[in-house]
Amino acid sequence: MVELQQLRCLVAVLDTGSFTKAATTLHVTQGAVSHAVNGLERELGVGLVRRGRGGASATDAGARVAEHARAVLARLRVAEEEVLAMRGLRAGRLRVGSFTSASTRLLPGLLAAYRREHPDVEVTLREGNDLQTRDLLADGEVDVAFVVLPADGHDVIALSEDELVLVVPETHRLARHRVVPLAELVPEPLILSSGGCATLVRSTFREHGLEPLESGAVQEGSTALAMVEGGLGATLMPELAVPALPGTLVTRPVRPTGHRRLGLAARSQEAHSPALQAFLALAKRQAPALARRTA
Repeated sequence: MVELQQLRCLVAVLDTGSFTKAATTLHVTQGAVSHAVNGLERELGVGLVRRGRGGASATDAGARVAEHARAVLARLRVAEEEVLAMRGLRAGRLRVGSFTSASTRLLPGLLAAYRREHPDVEVTLREGNDLQTRDLLADGEVDVAFVVLPADGHDVIALSEDELVLVVPETHRLARHRVVPLAELVPEPLILSSGGCATLVRSTFREHGLEPLESGAVQEGSTALAMVEGGLGATLMPELAVPALPGTLVTRPVRPTGHRRLGLAARSQEAHSPALQAFLALAKRQAPALARRTA
């Protein structure tokens, strides 16, 4: 008979790529993890994990079993939290996925209010860019995620709208403008970051029959800002993604500009735990205030 601990061990091994790391995650010995996975393979009569110098990875059968195991464990977490709620205990776990601008501008207020209302719920945070947080949500590694909308196939709460702004050195010719016409940026070398919505920048130009002059592509917005400070070009990024800038850099609004909508997404095909239900209810109540605060 398949045991829950065997499923937990299999998922942990495949998530971490290591029996040792899985043991650390589950707070058990490596031998216990190996014993559980080996036992599951014997029970099912098929290999589930490839073991090699590069780490542990799933066989085809292992990937299918792990997919079902994650669903079983997720439903078990919901059942446990519902029982705790029925007993009147403010307990449970909430796993949140987020990206930098949401983590710094939207999450703190929401999380502070949530912890005041539910101090005994354990909250963990996983960070990445928008695509990475979507993957975490799709894989069931987080219960709810901040995303750039739309997010089809999920339960969604819209929180705020964000617009692209220009960041240039204070000595740049465009820094003299109070508002920069988008067409003025066509000859400007632009450094775009995937974390700063390069796709949004390109689509904004093309919607108005223009083409950006890209002088470089980087992964992080902080890298783009450092290159701008070094005089290597200008950058466009969502206003909420702009950190506190050094005195040598300034932001300017652009017209017309591009917009992105930010929100929370939860998997609609799964039952929501009491902890998640409470977080989503709070987000709905806070959404108007968050929209005003970030406008």
